[in-house]
Amino acid sequence: MTRRDLLKTGAPIVAFLGLEALGAVGIANGGSPRATKLADSVIFPDPSLCIGCLTCEVICSLVHREQGLSDLPRIRIFNDPTVKVNPEIQLAYPNRGSFTQQPCLQCPTAECLHVCPVDAIGVEPKSGARYIKEDTCVTCGRCAEACIFPVSAETSATNQLTFGQTSRISYDPHKDTYTKCDSCYWREGGPACVERCPVNIRIKQGVLKSDHLCLSAPVASLETWGKLKSFQTFDGSPAKGKG
Repeated sequence: MTRRDLLKTGAPIVAFLGLEALGAVGIANGGSPRATKLADSVIFPDPSLCIGCLTCEVICSLVHREQGLSDLPRIRIFNDPTVKVNPEIQLAYPNRGSFTQQPCLQCPTAECLHVCPVDAIGVEPKSGARYIKEDTCVTCGRCAEACIFPVSAETSATNQLTFGQTSRISYDPHKDTYTKCDSCYWREGGPACVERCPVNIRIKQGVLKSDHLCLSAPVASLETWGKLKSFQTFDGSPAKGKG
């Protein structure tokens, strides 16, 4: 039985309440998430350049598995007929479809960070990346519920896989932990998805003409986050009320 199953049965409720007393006390007492050290980088996608190849999802899974972490992809690609494909992509990759990439946005206030009852979500000191300590996570799901950015319906997931994911934080039943984008903070080359995206590679080679990348990793400034929020926020999302 997983930790998540135990929580559902109510069996460890006394211990869980004791753990809760150690973390998220401010939130429980009516406090609100406070500004946290900004991350050095955040995944910034351009849906108009995405070809739906899923390289980002695959390499994300691979590099995290190599670290002994959950190999659920921390970025999800969804079919999205509303996206207007860049003419350069349309010419080079005709009739591939249109897609949208949905990663964690490394929020400045990081609601997920402040609701965790066991401090299993940390801010990596050097990079500022928000990440989940998988060996500490008790799979209560509060982080996923607190995330202000939903994902598209999994019926439109390009990889056709269903994880039960509703926000930018997802549950891995095999590792019995929640997981999210951590910007590959341990990699000297930065986020693996940005490094290995084939469209990025062809843009850098000059094969494709674009003044920006399909996936980039700019500094996670408030200005950058505001731009991301403007097109990563869905109708009804709690993010609409965030500055």
